[in-house]
Amino acid sequence: MTVQPAPAPRAPEDTGVFPLPLAAAVHRTFPEGPARIDDAFSARHFADLTTLYGVEHRPEVAARGTGNTFAAMAAALLADLSAGPVDAELVVVAHTTPDLDCRLAAVTALSVLVPGDPQVLTVADCGTAAPFVALELAGRYVRRQGYRSAAVFVLDQATLPYETGRDLAGDAGVALLFSADGAAGELAVRRASGVGPDDVPGLAPALLDGLGYDPDGPLVLGPGLAADSGPVGHTGRRLRAPAGLPASATLTELVAEARRAPHEGRLALLDHDPETGELSACLVRRDI
Repeated sequence: MTVQPAPAPRAPEDTGVFPLPLAAAVHRTFPEGPARIDDAFSARHFADLTTLYGVEHRPEVAARGTGNTFAAMAAALLADLSAGPVDAELVVVAHTTPDLDCRLAAVTALSVLVPGDPQVLTVADCGTAAPFVALELAGRYVRRQGYRSAAVFVLDQATLPYETGRDLAGDAGVALLFSADGAAGELAVRRASGVGPDDVPGLAPALLDGLGYDPDGPLVLGPGLAADSGPVGHTGRRLRAPAGLPASATLTELVAEARRAPHEGRLALLDHDPETGELSACLVRRDI
């Protein structure tokens, strides 16, 4: 008999629903950036780093191109979120790949760029579950502290002078803004740990049902899922998140689908990371 893993127990009031409505969501891909990592400090840093972990150092990658730091990408996304200053009492930055330059930090930059001295946090080392973990974490802080606004940035960059084992397509990011007067919809997240690939079709419906998803509605499958590995019983459209963006792929497709089908009531996101065993689901309701 196969025993399927179950979602972690939740407090009665914790339904996975983000405590603030969604106010805005933006996505951007970035061309080759101006930041270089072939200076003497960076060369020593990457040589030491790769030696420590037994990974081949590829200095030619750093020498032949430039990239975008998470700080620069976050600043651009922040400007896209609003024509004026973005009011966010909490800022969470999530990523899967390391930042381009270890001497800079997106949270430090955003603590200056976002007015009002916001609380800033980083989520890393979570694989493709990074955006879902970031949303869960942000929701808990908002609920605990009584914040009336929050912003979540999910970032990818592909200029790394060593082999990562991942297919990296380029530099891109998504930013979500939540506020008490937001009118773009409601978002909810649930996750399950210790999930093997064979468990996904059977466990995914329970995870999504807990969010109130519509089996006939559109479903975004993340890069960790094959086209035929979605939940049993889903009959609606299946959308593929773009490849090569391990952190921002599912939210990228969320923003794209919102533009393609602005009147669609509900959209579900699903992703699985076979390395960490995390199965993550998100539901966006615009019919509230």
